[in-house]
Amino acid sequence: MFDSIFAKEMATFLELRRSSVGAQTLAHDTVTLAKLDCHLAKHDYRKRDLSEEILFTWIRTLSGKSKTVKEKVLAVRNFVRYLNGMGGRSFLPDVPKAKSDYIPYIYSDEELLLLIHYADHLEPKSPKACCTHLLAMIPMILRILYGCGTRLGETMALRRKDVDFKARTIFLRETKNSKERRIPVHDTLISIIERYCLALGIMLSSEAYLFPGKKSDSHLTKRQVQHWFSELLKLADIDQRETQTHERGATLHCFRHVFVLKSMQQLEAAGHPVDMNDLLLPTYLGHECLLDTDKYMRFSGAQIPDSLEAFETFAAGLIPAVEVPYEDE
Repeated sequence: MFDSIFAKEMATFLELRRSSVGAQTLAHDTVTLAKLDCHLAKHDYRKRDLSEEILFTWIRTLSGKSKTVKEKVLAVRNFVRYLNGMGGRSFLPDVPKAKSDYIPYIYSDEELLLLIHYADHLEPKSPKACCTHLLAMIPMILRILYGCGTRLGETMALRRKDVDFKARTIFLRETKNSKERRIPVHDTLISIIERYCLALGIMLSSEAYLFPGKKSDSHLTKRQVQHWFSELLKLADIDQRETQTHERGATLHCFRHVFVLKSMQQLEAAGHPVDMNDLLLPTYLGHECLLDTDKYMRFSGAQIPDSLEAFETFAAGLIPAVEVPYEDE
């Protein structure tokens, strides 16, 4: 796999990582080290320690978002630490800052109603355009994303056994950073999910996916859902183009931002101030700290100044002034 002078060390390092990190992180580290390996081989680098110069020339070849560059440098830093732990004296590069200028699209109440309406009345373009029960799956997926603030991947991975109708909870198993969690579900939504399971005939099949794919023991993919959601955006006449720098337009992940906004608005309307008790929200969302939840309070427009002001007042002194990377779906 590797051809540079560090080929053996890279292979051993990745083998050690295999037992301590997830498959996604391991794959990322493998690709990153492969690129560094090519860079070293290209420059016929023969020293037994990675110099500051060779690492800086490699870092300058990196492209993409600042978060992507940061993650690649972090992977190499871990490799450098491994080398130095074995007695080496390689240079440890600084971690570049990752900018977080992302501004989510916040659906209006009218747009949310339109999206649900068109989801409930979807029509396939052809019999082969969708798998069994897809026309029931899409509106159910939207309701869970909006009503629970879950990530799309977490939602797609749900099985029948993960829904507890008596306790009115959903258990999320396949989550970002492996942070499994059980979340409460509103009575109205849990009732809809129950009727949905009965309609699909999976109520007594504990291992069945809530959103089954065409193949057995597989679930609907994120790409499939995103395809149908783009159709809904067209039907609802919601502009998907980026209107300003850093704005990504309307996406499925924006439902999670709307969930955070609506949750805070409901707390304020009920006379519950945004205080330390609301640290429960990061736990509900599966965030490791308040900094992650802070990213979900970055909105544009004049529709939410009160919510922003309330959160900023609460966060003053708690959140350090650092750049925070945007969370992927």
